[in-house]
Amino acid sequence: MKFSIATSVALAALPSLTSAHYFFPHLYVNDVKSEEFEYVRRSTQGYQPHFGFDILSSNDMRCNTGSQANAGSTKVASVNSGDTIGFGTNLDGNIQHPGPIQVYMSKATDVSSYDGSGDWFKIYELGANFPMESSGENWLVWGKNRIDFQIPTEVPSGQYLVRIEHLALHRPSGTEFYFNCAHVEVTNTGSALEPSDLVKIPGVYDSTTEGLSPNYSIYSGGTSYPMPGPGVFPSGSEQSATNETSSTTPATSTPTITETPLAAEATGKTGCSSVRKFSRRYHRHN
Repeated sequence: MKFSIATSVALAALPSLTSAHYFFPHLYVNDVKSEEFEYVRRSTQGYQPHFGFDILSSNDMRCNTGSQANAGSTKVASVNSGDTIGFGTNLDGNIQHPGPIQVYMSKATDVSSYDGSGDWFKIYELGANFPMESSGENWLVWGKNRIDFQIPTEVPSGQYLVRIEHLALHRPSGTEFYFNCAHVEVTNTGSALEPSDLVKIPGVYDSTTEGLSPNYSIYSGGTSYPMPGPGVFPSGSEQSATNETSSTTPATSTPTITETPLAAEATGKTGCSSVRKFSRRYHRHN
């Protein structure tokens, strides 16, 4: 059987469309979408997640495998404190995994050479709401291809790594970690405040962290979710469905990231079709 170049290219793109795996190569600034890896550090991990607890003690947990080698070639986006920016998925594919989104920042003297070994603080959380649905669609990341959030108005001027992570909880045996880092330079023309509740990466999570699978099961019918990591820096946000603004393109016009079912694990359930969800931090619905 012979294949054309066009066919080969199309086949090469298929994993991003059908495997439910993804990454965040685009940065949105002032609603303008960047080129792939223009402001986001390219990693060698591609669309494959890290799975299990080993990554939690590795420096690769900061900005992903191989990304430090590409720091010098990554541009720096200029933003103001209080601006809304965002990350977009590869191929604009819609995410269909349950689990929270979190965004961290770490200040750098020169972000183009910074290794992320300093302090990190959290500025955004995106969790879930009740009622629980076996489809997974009450996780607020479900169906999104773009995650928007505000740079808190208190963030001091300077260069930063901005790190997005998705903690995918559909596998009972462990968490899938999806994450990337962007370069930004923040200008603060108002009242800056030094961040508190600082953490190190690696170190922010470990094998006992309650909100990671298998420590927390989305199949247990829980009524709340313990968001991992520190609290959100003052004017950052924790989103629920009641205050969410949609940032996804309609599913009919974008490729949907769907999953080939996983082999049955301890629960006897497979893939995303068996996913159940629960609330964001401390959010309850009666």
